[in-house]
Amino acid sequence: MAVYILLSRFDDHVAYYTLERIFRERYGVVIPRQQMVQWVEKIAFLLLAVYHGIGAELSASGYLQIDETPVKVLDPGVKGKAATGYLWFYSHPKGDVLLEFCTGRGREGPESRLAGFQGTIQTDAYAVYDSLRRQRPTQIKRLGCLAHIRRKWYKAAEESSAEAIWFIAQIRQLYLIEDETRDLSDSERKVIRRQKAPALWRAMKRRALELRADPRLLPKSSLGKAVNYFLNEYTAAVGYLREGRFLPDNNLVENDVRAPVVGRKRWLFIGHPDAGWRSAVIYTVIQSCRRRGINPQDYLTDVLSRLPAMKSNQVKDLLPSRWKPQAN
Repeated sequence: MAVYILLSRFDDHVAYYTLERIFRERYGVVIPRQQMVQWVEKIAFLLLAVYHGIGAELSASGYLQIDETPVKVLDPGVKGKAATGYLWFYSHPKGDVLLEFCTGRGREGPESRLAGFQGTIQTDAYAVYDSLRRQRPTQIKRLGCLAHIRRKWYKAAEESSAEAIWFIAQIRQLYLIEDETRDLSDSERKVIRRQKAPALWRAMKRRALELRADPRLLPKSSLGKAVNYFLNEYTAAVGYLREGRFLPDNNLVENDVRAPVVGRKRWLFIGHPDAGWRSAVIYTVIQSCRRRGINPQDYLTDVLSRLPAMKSNQVKDLLPSRWKPQAN
């Protein structure tokens, strides 16, 4: 029952009050919302060991894609309306995803999460990420996101900009290189990228510089914004060419953001700010299972039955990256 409620709330995005009504009307069972919340809290507490294990594996990967999204919270200190909190997403393209709830969008959250991290982060152009890189230049490198750059050009193309269409065509050629090298090893991918991609990037940079120098370009127009975004992000955006394991964009972590985004349209708010960690823990486990093709119901049913009797040094065997269901 508890796993069913957990998945209904965080995988099917059903609000607690809706679940309460479903149990009452369809099954004649009265389960108050407060009881469901208490069960979820206990499950989240049990899963904390798995959550921290996922975080440790991600930090050790040396390559993280990061994104964030707002969620509404019911903060008793903000009367008359819901306050805004944020779910931060940290993931490795071939690994799990970890969510962390923070009450704000400032640098405190990612700064704390990345305190022991050394490697490369891939993000959009939000200033907080680059400030972390500047603070620890020998420990953190930042990659940009080609998909974010392309969106700026698409916006300009919608206003019938022929220049924007040219840039979109060049970006398409860059993604064709990715299609060509998708099944190759990292070292093979790096070689082919460096043979074919730099000329495309240099051509785009030359044309963007020419456009920015043109007095007819309005900086606040869609084309002007696309040009400035591209040039500001150029160094970070071409960084993926350094290693074959890097991706040109952070679309994978953006896909992970969709579940809470869909959910917040239905359950509207995440609850009290103190409850944010519970949602982060549960979303982390479910989303990591989804990434690995694991049925979350099978995983949670098995793991929750084994966790209470386990020692701390045994929990690593229950991480989604290592989990194997118990033999019957």
